[in-house]
This record gives sequence, structure tokens and C-alpha cells, in this order.
Amino acid sequence: MRAFDFLRVGWLTVLLLIGGIVPPAGAMTFSTLTRPDGTRIVLAEGPVAEGDAARLRIALQSADRDPAGYKVLALDGPGGAIVEAFAMVEVMDRERVATVVRDGASCASACAQILFLSGAHRTIEGSGRLGLHSCYTAGDRSRSAACNELIAQNALARGTPYTSIMVFLHLTGPTEMKWLGAAEAGPLGFTRKPPDAPQVASAYRM
Repeated sequence: MRAFDFLRVGWLTVLLLIGGIVPPAGAMTFSTLTRPDGTRIVLAEGPVAEGDAARLRIALQSADRDPAGYKVLALDGPGGAIVEAFAMVEVMDRERVATVVRDGASCASACAQILFLSGAHRTIEGSGRLGLHSCYTAGDRSRSAACNELIAQNALARGTPYTSIMVFLHLTGPTEMKWLGAAEAGPLGFTRKPPDAPQVASAYRM
């Protein structure tokens, strides 16, 4: 087992939240959207909460695969429970999922730093944006270096440069938020073009 796997297994047993403010009660809602080309994608909105991984698995059954062979998950949420977010990533891996933040949507904290960055390929459309900051413990809301490392290693394993994600986790406090649009996120390696991007680019406009 890789060192990252040991780190992940250990910290997924600890209850942690990622976000400056505890997200409102409830869970993500999942719905199916049909793009102009007829392709169905899944829209996930709201905070990450217990049980969302199971709901995501069911929702993805109604999604089609894009020209690159992936199901697309559109994200719009403030973050939430990190343990559940990683459980959602396991579902995404099995289903081969790409991620997108649509025009006008915001994906912050665990939504951005775990879910979005775990997409096989990742797109930010129009005025869509990512919100980044440090992970914190649920008890006293102090900065958690171990949680930040877990998130950074997951991002690194999926093609995001370690320094790109860690600089925001280190420099942006738990009660702060650094927002990035497509123009800022791209050069940092947060977005990732799908295979044969020129041929499938039109699939990422709605």
C-alpha cells in the first residue's frame, strides 16, 4: 500500500469538516440535466453530508458518457464533510467521472479541493469559480496540517501539482476563502482537458 493510502485510511477515521463555516443541515441534491446535444449529466448542489456517496452512485446511473468516455458531474456547493467527500470520490473512480463547475456556479472547500479535483478531467465554464482554503478540525476549528496533506496528496495523485493546492491550504485560513475562476485555475493545474479536447470541447457548453 502506498504512503498516501496509509495516510488516507488513518485520517478518514477522524471526523473532520472542511470549510470556514459549518454547512447548513441537509445534504446534496442530485438531478439530471440534458445538454443541447442530448447527453445527460448529473448536477450536485448543496453541502456534502452523510449518505451523499450512496445518493451519487444512484444518480450517476442516469448519466450518459461524454465523447471521452466519462460521466459528467456538475458541482455547485459550499463544501461539507470530508469523510463523505472521499467516499464520493470512490464512487466517482468506479464510475469514471469528469467534473465541471458551470457558468454562475460556485464550488468551494471539500467541493473544490476534493470532489472537483478528483475528476478524470475538469472544466470551469464561464463565471464558474472554485473556493479554496485550509481544512480544520470539527472540534475547535483549528487548522489541520494532516487534513491539508491528505487533500494535497489526493490532488497530486490526480494530476494537480502539489504546490498549487498546498499554497492555498497553507496560506488561506479556515475562516477565509480564495476564489479562482477558469483563467486563474487553469495555469495552476486545477483544470484538466479531456482526451482529444478539440473534438469534445463543445460538450462543455450549456
